Amino acid sequence: MPINRSRDTEMAVTVKLFAVYREMLGESELRLDHVAGRTVDELFTYLFIDKAPEPLRRATLFAINERYVRPGTEISDGDRVAFIPPVSGG
Repeated sequence: MPINRSRDTEMAVTVKLFAVYREMLGESELRLDHVAGRTVDELFTYLFIDKAPEPLRRATLFAINERYVRPGTEISDGDRVAFIPPVSGG
């Protein structure tokens, strides 16, 4: 799955990155082409396969358009995808 930065927000998918995921990629938001039809867990795996340890991956929540979704949910053009890592407090 190639990651192509997009200037066309209608056909692109916006990926919001929080906390540890923002730190891993050095950005808080990505606009990507050619991910429609993939699932949120496929996109997550592509972006973080070598970066996120398995316990962190298993505890991550997925959202599309501000609604929590299951990992196998398909992404559509124009969607806003978020990867939400576990939160710890203190």
